[in-house]
Amino acid sequence: MDNQYSMGKVEWIMLLSLSLLWGFSFINIKNALTEISPFQLVFLRLCIAFSALYIWSVLRKKSLKLTVNQHLLLMGGGLLSCAIPFSFFTWGQQYVSTSIGAIFTGCVPFFTALLAHVFLGASERMTRRKALGLTLGLIGIITIMGLDNLAHLDITNMGQFSIICACFFYASSGIYYQRFIPSTLDKTVVTTYTLLWAGVAMSIVSVSIEGLPTLNYSAEVWGSLSALALFSTAFAYIILFRLLERAGPSSTSLNTFIIPVVGIVIGVSLLNENLITSDIMGVLLIFLGVAIIQKCDKLLKRILAIKSALKE
Repeated sequence: MDNQYSMGKVEWIMLLSLSLLWGFSFINIKNALTEISPFQLVFLRLCIAFSALYIWSVLRKKSLKLTVNQHLLLMGGGLLSCAIPFSFFTWGQQYVSTSIGAIFTGCVPFFTALLAHVFLGASERMTRRKALGLTLGLIGIITIMGLDNLAHLDITNMGQFSIICACFFYASSGIYYQRFIPSTLDKTVVTTYTLLWAGVAMSIVSVSIEGLPTLNYSAEVWGSLSALALFSTAFAYIILFRLLERAGPSSTSLNTFIIPVVGIVIGVSLLNENLITSDIMGVLLIFLGVAIIQKCDKLLKRILAIKSALKE
């Protein structure tokens, strides 16, 4: 229930940290893709992240014993939250700029609203307000992609569609974990096994399509891969699950506004990317759509609460 959630100083720090960790993942994916093929990159990312969390869990003497049913549930979670969306996103990043990739993460709340209507019902039912937000978001996406470009799809559009598909699975995983994963399970253990089963799935996909990774990468690429796995995956997912527990899904979804901003700043300042007028208009429409879905007045209060929360 919403009344058990709160957004104090610690929760705001967790939210901003999560947004930065995910925001910087775009540039690390872009760097790693210069030497590593997409599915191999996802596989290596998951392997490193799982290994780090497994060692951490052992050192912290956490109980790693789960029932068969719990493993099956986390196997599904691993596919929905990691293996499938990571694959779509990484493949798409080959053909889409860092800034645009970050912007399209704003699609997650739109898919969440649709899926929540179907699978959660009750207070999550579709309303006129949510429908308006979805419409504005869709117009924003089309504005960025361009109507002319949609008439004759090219590889850039396919990359954009791939990232949008990743957002669909991210949204699906949020509903999945809310409905099927017991809240009593330790969040680090949940993350560890989520990454394990995602890695197992990607080992099959990666080896079948792209063969075994060579591991003969430059120091720069190893640095990007390590940062992506350790910080933007292992550490970020621990923060995510704990933030969901403490602040709730509504407040946690505020990262939808922060991640694109981080991605745009990185793309423009570090990679010399440029946003054209249609991109900027699309971003504003997506942000407006998300704001309407999440209720503008409550959203504004949460954002303004940062100042007072940090003074506590």
